[in-house]
Amino acid sequence: MAAMAKAGVLTPLHSNLRELPSLESASMRLKFGGSRFSRLNVATLKQARSSSPLPVIRAQSSPDYVPDVKFYKVEAILRPWRVPQVSSALLKMGIRGVTVSDVRGFGAQGGSTERQAGSEFSEDKFVAKVKMEIVVSKDQVEAVIEKIVDEARTGEIGDGKIFLVPVSDVIRVRTGERGEEAERMTGGRSELSSAT
Repeated sequence: MAAMAKAGVLTPLHSNLRELPSLESASMRLKFGGSRFSRLNVATLKQARSSSPLPVIRAQSSPDYVPDVKFYKVEAILRPWRVPQVSSALLKMGIRGVTVSDVRGFGAQGGSTERQAGSEFSEDKFVAKVKMEIVVSKDQVEAVIEKIVDEARTGEIGDGKIFLVPVSDVIRVRTGERGEEAERMTGGRSELSSAT
């Protein structure tokens, strides 16, 4: 215990003791017998009061901060009827791996009615959208984002959002390949049929 006190290690008691009005009161000195242990705890607790018990986590300091990874996942929340145009444009530029999910939610549109082919509809407070997820190499990111924006934009509230998420690695389940070999779209049905 004395070794822990010398090292300045506190038990979880320090969070409860912080709430006491004065740790240097006579009753506290009597309880601990005025020992070196009590003086150390009082000094450490005073220091703990002035600083936060949790580490301060700061966001990136530069607005141009880009995590240093080889791959990124582009998540696009789009109008359902715009997905065929977007996926066709991505296919034309060589992007062959896209995951599409039906999602519901609200944003600036606020769950208001959606328009499609001139008619308005709304089931509840959530609007039906489609989420497209595409993992691409770092050098393809801007071209993919630009293509999605060009094809999905109508100019009205509710066009959607794009999120860019850094991806640390890509692993192909079938072969166990990692990184760039796994990210490339090789070995698909088109290559199998052209090899025979």
